[in-house]
Amino acid sequence: MNPTNMLRVSFFTLIFLITILPNVFAQSLDTGIEFYENGNYEEALQIFERAESDEAYLFAGKSYFALNNFLRAKLYLDKVSNTNQELSLEAKYTEALADFQLKNFTLSLDALHEINNTRDNASVSNAAYNFYSELVDYLTVKQRFEAFKQTKYDDVRFDLMEAAIGKVNFGAANALLKSYKNALPGASNIDLNRIEQLLSDSTAYAQRYLPNRYAKAPTGISYNIGVVLPEFELESSQFQIPQHLYFGIQLAVEEFNSENSDKKAFITYKNSRANSSNVSAIANDLVWNHNVDAIAGPLYSETAQDLARYAEDYEVPMITPLANSDSINFDLNYSFQLNPTFAVQGKKMAQYAVQTLGYDTLAIIAEKGSLGEPSATAFLDESRELGAEVVRYIVDDFASEGYDITEYMEVFDPEVDTVFNYNVDAIYAPFTGNIAGTLINSLLTSLEAIESDMTVLGSAEWESSEIDEDRLSEMNIYYSKTYEVSETNLEKNDFESAFRLRFETSPNEFAYIGYDLANVILETLKRVENPAYLKEGLKNVSGFKGLSTNISFNGTHINTEVKIKRLRSETN
Repeated sequence: MNPTNMLRVSFFTLIFLITILPNVFAQSLDTGIEFYENGNYEEALQIFERAESDEAYLFAGKSYFALNNFLRAKLYLDKVSNTNQELSLEAKYTEALADFQLKNFTLSLDALHEINNTRDNASVSNAAYNFYSELVDYLTVKQRFEAFKQTKYDDVRFDLMEAAIGKVNFGAANALLKSYKNALPGASNIDLNRIEQLLSDSTAYAQRYLPNRYAKAPTGISYNIGVVLPEFELESSQFQIPQHLYFGIQLAVEEFNSENSDKKAFITYKNSRANSSNVSAIANDLVWNHNVDAIAGPLYSETAQDLARYAEDYEVPMITPLANSDSINFDLNYSFQLNPTFAVQGKKMAQYAVQTLGYDTLAIIAEKGSLGEPSATAFLDESRELGAEVVRYIVDDFASEGYDITEYMEVFDPEVDTVFNYNVDAIYAPFTGNIAGTLINSLLTSLEAIESDMTVLGSAEWESSEIDEDRLSEMNIYYSKTYEVSETNLEKNDFESAFRLRFETSPNEFAYIGYDLANVILETLKRVENPAYLKEGLKNVSGFKGLSTNISFNGTHINTEVKIKRLRSETN
């Protein structure tokens, strides 16, 4: 090809690039925006991230924001230049929303304040003003204090102080006023004088306001829940335990999102691998990279004990669905147990024996070092507290006797013990573990041998023990139960239908537990609004009606709702 022809081809190629490619790019960007508006954010990002324009950066940031990836959203929003004021303001507003979700409250307030003062775009400015007003109302005392110290603007300090009036107690309100006056010596205006007047009388303040109530969260807040459960092989008998727990959690979150237009919840799942070896990585990743407000899980007590330390360090409430060890909550403020501990079960059984059955003379037998020992100790303490007498307390290592407790039970035979012939109303036998069945059979055989009619009070293992019909018809046996799906619960059928429709399988008992676990977290978040209050809100949960259990923490970290059931023969 001669030079003239080469120049002609190059010229037409240049014309093509100048006239055609911008149209192709514009069409591609329009397609991305269409994906975005239809909620197909991943598809939209495939277009926006290949483009280099302010509009592409803006919508890439907005797409990541919609996907709850706020750090990545800020990365793209920061690329929007100031040359296009309209796009720049929208990017700044979206970044302020991202900072709010990241709990960077000062950055969010300052950006919103700056947008309010520009008034270059009425719709964005109005949205910023409304969100700013909601945010200064929303903050806790601690969050308000931090923002007050860190903001660049005195106007923001004043708004933080003014919005606190009536929402915080009198002492905190006065401290904020004093801090504002110290930051701006000589400051005086009509609004400041009005606030000083409102804070001149503590009695009038208490009568006029209801301080420490929960303020409404800004519209669009998202809550992040980390779910920590193990994965098992498909062939494993345990496979469906975490699977259905997760399905129950997922269904509760989806229902929450469909019922609440002004707030949303998101789930981040982490595999705990059935052990505690990766707890540190899980905890740090959930907090640092997913900004979780609560953790649902883990499954086992050992893993829960390890994760509880990180929940404490990061001040993120953790609620375990099944773990019921009494050692998880020692001196911890952010660990909650949905499944009542063995000590709680022992306490509840004592209350039932004394207050419901009317017994006042009791006995206890339990294996030393077993999970039933804390139940025995709690039963002893609570019985005495209620005025009953525990005349026999047998806690010993039964392994040396081959788990045959016949000799221990001889003290209840009036022909053997003629000196202390107590008329025992009931014996509490919280047997647990693999040897529970052996101990149960030995206890019942011993009671039959001495022809005793004392009532037997047992642990959850008693329900699944193989006791023949004759014994059941002749004995009064009660046991504690923590989870039970009531067949008469009207919401059960609705849950089962929704579950089958969503996951194409019927729910097992763990699906109900996961559903209740997620709902108590979500309903508490809905009540307190600000995740910083979640720990306090969970402690105050009382009388929550779940499908698998009722939930009452009653100022503690352990669910205190325990059912006491009577073991009956199938013919009764």
